[in-house]
Amino acid sequence: MPHSNFPPCPASRARLPRAAAALCLLLCLFMSMAPGQAANGERWAAQANTSFKHNMHIDVSSGVCLAQDRQGFLWLGTQAGLVRWDGNRPVKYAADAAREEALPDGYIMSLHIDTQGRLWVGMSSGGLARYDAARDSFVRYRTGAGGLRDPRVSAIADDGEGGLWLATGRGLDHLGADGRFNRQGMEDIASVPDGGIDTLLRDTDGTLWLGTRRGLFQRKPGQPAQQIALGGKTGLAITALLRDSAGRLWVGTRTSGAFSLAVGTDARDAAAVRESGPQPTLQSERVSAIVQAGPEEIWLGTNGANGGIVVLDVRSNTTRRIRHRADAPDSLPDNDIMALLRERSGIIFVSYMSGISQHDPQPRAITTIRHAEPGRGNVLSVPSVMAAPDGQLWLSNTSGGIDIIDPYRGLTGRLAAAGLPGRVLALTPGPDGEVYIGTQHGLYRAGIDGRHLQRVPVPTRGDEEEVWALAQSGRTLWVGGLDGLWVLDLPAGAAPRLLRHEDQQLGDTRVTALLPVGDDVWVGTRSGLTRITPDAVERIPTDLAAPDRLPPGYVSSLALDRRGRLWMSNFGTGVVMLERTDPDGRRRFRRLGMQQGLPDSGANKLLLDREGMLWASTDAGLARIDPEALTIRALGASDGVQVPTYWTNSGAATAEGELVFGGLSGVSVVKPQALSVSHYAPPVVVTRLLLNDKEIPAAIYNNGLGSKAPPVTVTTAARERGFSLEFAALDYATPERNRYAYQLKGFDSNWVETDASARRASYNNLPPGDYVLQLRGTNRHGDWSAPIAVPVHVLPAWHQQPLARLAMGAAAILLGAGLLHMRTAYLRRRQRELEGMVEARTSELRTIQSQLETLAYGDPLTGLANRRLFNDQLRHLVAQAERGGAAFTLLLIDLDRFKQINDTLGHDAGDALLVAAAERLRAAVRESDRVFRLGGDEFAVLLHQPLESGTPAAVCDRILVNLAAPLAHGASVIEISASVGAAIHRIGDSHEQLYKRADVALYHAKAAGRNTWRLASDDA
Repeated sequence: MPHSNFPPCPASRARLPRAAAALCLLLCLFMSMAPGQAANGERWAAQANTSFKHNMHIDVSSGVCLAQDRQGFLWLGTQAGLVRWDGNRPVKYAADAAREEALPDGYIMSLHIDTQGRLWVGMSSGGLARYDAARDSFVRYRTGAGGLRDPRVSAIADDGEGGLWLATGRGLDHLGADGRFNRQGMEDIASVPDGGIDTLLRDTDGTLWLGTRRGLFQRKPGQPAQQIALGGKTGLAITALLRDSAGRLWVGTRTSGAFSLAVGTDARDAAAVRESGPQPTLQSERVSAIVQAGPEEIWLGTNGANGGIVVLDVRSNTTRRIRHRADAPDSLPDNDIMALLRERSGIIFVSYMSGISQHDPQPRAITTIRHAEPGRGNVLSVPSVMAAPDGQLWLSNTSGGIDIIDPYRGLTGRLAAAGLPGRVLALTPGPDGEVYIGTQHGLYRAGIDGRHLQRVPVPTRGDEEEVWALAQSGRTLWVGGLDGLWVLDLPAGAAPRLLRHEDQQLGDTRVTALLPVGDDVWVGTRSGLTRITPDAVERIPTDLAAPDRLPPGYVSSLALDRRGRLWMSNFGTGVVMLERTDPDGRRRFRRLGMQQGLPDSGANKLLLDREGMLWASTDAGLARIDPEALTIRALGASDGVQVPTYWTNSGAATAEGELVFGGLSGVSVVKPQALSVSHYAPPVVVTRLLLNDKEIPAAIYNNGLGSKAPPVTVTTAARERGFSLEFAALDYATPERNRYAYQLKGFDSNWVETDASARRASYNNLPPGDYVLQLRGTNRHGDWSAPIAVPVHVLPAWHQQPLARLAMGAAAILLGAGLLHMRTAYLRRRQRELEGMVEARTSELRTIQSQLETLAYGDPLTGLANRRLFNDQLRHLVAQAERGGAAFTLLLIDLDRFKQINDTLGHDAGDALLVAAAERLRAAVRESDRVFRLGGDEFAVLLHQPLESGTPAAVCDRILVNLAAPLAHGASVIEISASVGAAIHRIGDSHEQLYKRADVALYHAKAAGRNTWRLASDDA
């Protein structure tokens, strides 16, 4: 916590004049204010993480410009062609100068959607092209007499009369609504310096803003172009222009940052955008793109020394910078920004060399905190959260210690891991302003400022015992660990006094959650629930098969709703409510799981908001539960949930009504009152149409014509292949979660539902007639859009004509009787033959499958499991141990001087030795342990269960003795020894770290002269 270095104010008043004393008093009052009072701005704004979703497809890389057409498609101009993006699949239009209907140049510099909804494409050396959606091709506009003056078209704007203004390498061109180039009346452009125009903007009054490499120019209708100064300077190279919704003009430059010009001003000088912070660099950076992210928020895409995106809050005139972070996968992936676009639903797209990313600024209810200090690394992983009485958050971290974060000022204090051994598992405020801290190595206490940390001894309990759960009421502290429940009295100014200890009566001594209710306390364990009263212990029976009984499992948290009903999160079952108690005392429960809408059955923490709604963190996002209606709303990425997985029993409610959940990759701060549902209705469009396996243009069906559009005509030749149609709902927030349905009216009786991975309707061999194919999709929250219609006309074949049908009917009657008996006999005989073939083939496939599994996971020489299965088993055991499972031991074994035996006695002797070593290793370990051959003379053993002595000494000695026995091979006797490295898993070890520790121990065993073993030290 920060503290004042000034001398005390009373002493100062004795020496200072009265005015200075008053100033000192005001300073003291300011320093004593609560963090929320002493700071300005929105809570958590300084710590909020800006999350991006990435699209790294090769076709969407190196994007130079972005546009969105009337149908909702995104268009990306790249350095290698034009790409249409529907959120699912990119469609690329490559350049082909030889084909008249293709783009002549692949380097796209500008895109523009005109007032008629047409897409125009400006190229680096290919001039101008217009996309013809009806033919899925392009119309070219060439350079030369009567055409463009220069083949570089760097910007395009409407002229207000159906034509276009074109910024080219030689100045400004005009394409009239009649499709002709016209330069009359443009003599005033001569005042613009040579070098061409790089960017262009037209105001509604017809004023043109021309960005050149030698400055910014303003051209009003009927007046000569005049140069505008930027921060008192002229001649700065212009790279980007934007007119925001408030009428302000934003200007990006090549080397001097950004500038703004106020609304409706005739000033000839724009003000510079000043970057906040102690070391601003914007003033010397290139601003490549500008977009308005919100009503008073401007994003400046840069590439330079610092790079990234500068976010400007126009109201406060402050900035923050979004940059790539190697420790955050959802950060900006590249700091060199090439283009920005805010599409119509509000999502911001960012283009860079390796792809495009998107950020949705709309969800305001959930803030993600990834780092305790935004400027430093180490993503937060928070097993425990506490909202302190002074308004700050205490967050324990898996890397050790506790971070103290103020909602306005950020990190204000830190309890170092050196003073808190092991991981902090539980936190709770004390009755006298202190904080009690449960760790993997005992109970601690600290002041509310994070100072004066000291161990708290629990009478009759070992100091190093783990503390998994804490709860405090009045002067009573409940302490839960793997050894049961300990109840302490906390007298003021005295040591804690033990009131009670419960262990075996709990049914499971491993306490995971505590909830005091009056004089009672509910105790959650790793296998169930217990209620403790002052004079009794009630163990709640469990029954997984009975839906109204308590399911067995890990109780991760407990909560009470407004009606006083008990709720619990169960890691594996979901959420469980104690619905009622029968007159005979039998408890009745209600279960809510994935079938009721919970995003995952692994529920971690329950919190109650001020409106009485329950919130649950799970292993797949958050969920809001209505305790009365028992309805669930799952919240994911489209709602702002950027932390996918959460810790058990990690969460707290703040005094401001926020709910804080600790996750494995950050903290989610939920503002329940700000939660809203987006009702954006995305357009449903046809993205691809195949008729008889040949692709045909489909844009006509996206123009709103419905059943009046020209039908998809299926000819007789195309009936067998039929037609296939892809479609999409253009909601880019989470397109993978959108759902779809289609129905062919006249053929399908009901809607056929599908998901984003199968957005296709295919039909073949349809009966002749007229049909209407209806297509619909959902938005990010599952709301169905209005369907679009695609008419389909199927032509009849010759045999479907009335006369042909009559003739074929008569022939069928005459032949039917004669063929029926023959056909029946043939089919029966054929059926018997096929059944025999199927049985033989099934047996063969089973044999092959067994052989493949043996080859994939076994060592053919020794019969041991191979390195691939060893890696899988090692990862599995580490994950189990990190979830609270038993510790285990890894042994790495090398045969000493094996190469010498191979070289002197031959490979046959070496193989015989390896086979014998495998058998001796199996004999040296328990049946529950697993032996692996990693390759060559390398072996490994995983000792699954805890060792009785605590060390693997007995096993290692037995292995050394077994392997040292002589082995007869032909006329020779092979004598060999082995070296063993052992490592016991410790909490926090990854599988790579554990393997490295065992490998280092093996090295030490070899260095000690071989034929011995070494155990890795804890600090290795």
